[in-house]
Amino acid sequence: MTNTRPRILAEYSLLIAWAIISILVVLTLHQSNYTVAFLTFGAVVAAALLIAWAAEASEFSISKGLALAIVAIVQTIPEYFVEGTIAWKAGKDPLNCTIDCWIPNVIANFTGANRLLTGLGWPLIMFTVVIQKRRTGLKGPTSIALRKEQSVELVFMLGSSLYYLFVMLRGELSILDSLILGVTFVGYMWLLFRLPTEKEGPGEVLEGPPRALMEVKSVARRLALIVGLFVFAAMTFVFVTDAFVESIRTIAVSFLIPFLGSGAVFFSIQWIAPVLSEFPEKVSAFNWARTIRLAPTALLNFMSSSVNELTALVALIPIVFVISSGSVTGTIPIGEHDVEIFLTMAQSLYACAALLDLEYNVSNATVLFGLWAVSTAIVEVRLAVGIVFLILAAAEVILQRKKIMAFSAFRETLRDKIFRSSNDSI
Repeated sequence: MTNTRPRILAEYSLLIAWAIISILVVLTLHQSNYTVAFLTFGAVVAAALLIAWAAEASEFSISKGLALAIVAIVQTIPEYFVEGTIAWKAGKDPLNCTIDCWIPNVIANFTGANRLLTGLGWPLIMFTVVIQKRRTGLKGPTSIALRKEQSVELVFMLGSSLYYLFVMLRGELSILDSLILGVTFVGYMWLLFRLPTEKEGPGEVLEGPPRALMEVKSVARRLALIVGLFVFAAMTFVFVTDAFVESIRTIAVSFLIPFLGSGAVFFSIQWIAPVLSEFPEKVSAFNWARTIRLAPTALLNFMSSSVNELTALVALIPIVFVISSGSVTGTIPIGEHDVEIFLTMAQSLYACAALLDLEYNVSNATVLFGLWAVSTAIVEVRLAVGIVFLILAAAEVILQRKKIMAFSAFRETLRDKIFRSSNDSI
């Protein structure tokens, strides 16, 4: 590690310097232009990387339950800032707004972020494992198996996905959704807090910048560095997110309206923001998947992020909208983009159906990536792709019905590892 220390220090310094320069430019110019766009896009990636490295190191620096809670939340911090900024702007839209409105864009970030996780992230893990097995000469079928206790993430992801049927039937997001999804997230985190876990040693899991944090000998100094990175990255998002979102709209209006028409801003927010903010998470998952042995950890990481985005992230939208608009109800219509929610739900349901036997294989990854790529490239076919996802999900359930073990594994986990732990502690 001594030989790589100067390089790792340079990486941290570069990211922090880029973020600081971006903040200064945003505070100085007070307007969106291509320079601001370039700097804020880089600042989002820099801050997300710092959060990801600190989150990985924190798992081995604090207690198990607290680590699970913190890591699950901080992985989606960039999406929280972007979503909160859009919801705040939507709350300032004039009544019956028809031009330059933000309300139609409130669901863009969370639908894009979630579909990116399952449509690109999950296949990335599997394809990486396949390539690594061929390079190392390993034989046998390629699949990723989850342990029984990891059915907790799957069951909550499935339930959260199904909830959006209720949202689509009502045609709106409201404080009621914030309450239900918020309670669901709290319940999910409580179960993870109670769940006993076996951890790898930090030296076996971490590498590069996160490992450098772990190798700081003084515990107090190590925790100070981790907390400092969290705070610095969060403050970066506070200062640059508004300019970042405005820059996305500027680019969409300047370059994409001739191709996408009025949906250019929605499309840009849906993909530019998640691609940049989730980039570090994809890199971490790729590094874990390269080891083959840690591929289940990478998949579980993405599943946990999906649950966070489907619950806590969406719960944030009506709350911020109410505060911004001064409205008591905080009702946000979604009818204009209900197909986006339908496709997000359908893709997530297929991903869950593929894991009902707690095993993820190459054919599942190929379906997810292929349909995600088609629906992303051709906006007009998204309804059809959503229907195909649901049909394939039903087919997975029927064909694998004798192998389904997620629900029994979930019950066993509750009985043997969560509530038993609660009773033992009394």
